[in-house]
Amino acid sequence: MARTATAPGRVEIDFSVYNPFDMAFMTDPFPVLDRMLSEYPVAFHRDIGAWMVSPHELAAFVLRSPKFSTRMEDWNNYQPSRLGQDTLYDQVHQRAMNNVGPAAHMRLRRLTAPAFSRRVMDQIEVSIRDSVSGIFDEIENPGLFDVAAEIAAKVPIRSIARMVGVPPAAETLFEHGLGWNLNRAQDPMHAAERDSYIEGSLPGLQYLLDAIVARRRSADPGDDFIGTLVTTEIDGESLSDLEILAVIMALVTAGADTAVDLHTLAIRALLTHPDQRALLRRRPELMEGAILEILRWSAHGKFGAIPRFPLEDVELGGQVLERGSFVMPMLGPSWVDPAKWPDPHRFDITRNHSGNIVFGAGPHLCIGLNLVKAQGKLMIEEFERRFGDGAELVGEIEYDPMHFNARRITTMMVQTGAA
Repeated sequence: MARTATAPGRVEIDFSVYNPFDMAFMTDPFPVLDRMLSEYPVAFHRDIGAWMVSPHELAAFVLRSPKFSTRMEDWNNYQPSRLGQDTLYDQVHQRAMNNVGPAAHMRLRRLTAPAFSRRVMDQIEVSIRDSVSGIFDEIENPGLFDVAAEIAAKVPIRSIARMVGVPPAAETLFEHGLGWNLNRAQDPMHAAERDSYIEGSLPGLQYLLDAIVARRRSADPGDDFIGTLVTTEIDGESLSDLEILAVIMALVTAGADTAVDLHTLAIRALLTHPDQRALLRRRPELMEGAILEILRWSAHGKFGAIPRFPLEDVELGGQVLERGSFVMPMLGPSWVDPAKWPDPHRFDITRNHSGNIVFGAGPHLCIGLNLVKAQGKLMIEEFERRFGDGAELVGEIEYDPMHFNARRITTMMVQTGAA
């Protein structure tokens, strides 16, 4: 049964309405997303155990409202790790921006802001440019290759490694372990396996902590990303080593998952919309808007941003979201909500993205959004420089239906004609 009323007016759904692990949804999610918007804008999913909030306006409210917490400890089904409170992961987790109170959160935002300044971001773009170019150099057969394996799986995590000063010899630590484990350790939907993911993250976290400590002890910590975090002092306050590690952990978490999809989605969108691709070539100043539109139009998320947990009963869309319940602001449906986006299924890089929630909203707006945009810009520019008009998609696009939070493309072949 798709809908039941277990309390007056309460709307519930199950996998018969929304099944993000179904292959039909993976290949064409839009009929399901449109139905969520029109029939089940706010509904409790019995099989997943979460409230799903689909309209753009309501999802944005959840993201911005102080009535909702991002702390997993505020979830009424939260289970502490059996590993105890003394692991490096737990020490860092306690200091993460999404796990501290509002005052502490604002303090962290204030002290990390200089590291995300335009000056530092420009340095980072320069530093990762050769990394992106090097990834293209590694493509064994540039005439026919898999974008998912050869580009998307490499660019985000290597860019973050370069950003935080990890030498090339240690990049595999990021590519094969740290990001994978951090994502799942922080995802409430993987609570049963959480301890194993925490253990898997510890070697990478210790490596990063050692690097931070060494930089702080250096006579010249530098003015790059890590150096700026180490040396910033505002009103007599500065970041501790564990707080700096928490910032990097947040970047790795985003870079190892969400940013991966951008690269396959970008190439697919541009190769299937030659008019928009030509427009972007003529008007490179549209690049930032193009990246936002690629993510919006693709609606690649199965669920949403950082989960929220109501601090009190909250009435939303005619439903009562109970204190401590699991709430998902559903980014996929919100990105194609016709109430916000005229002709939402049309790909248009000139679209007005004012008020978008592509990178979240409110106090927990993604801190790594400028890094993601820089990666996407450099990848698209390098792809165009190398392959130009010769590139085209060939074969069937393959997906991983069991990926926990994205319609992850696992195989996408591009033929370029390059030697």
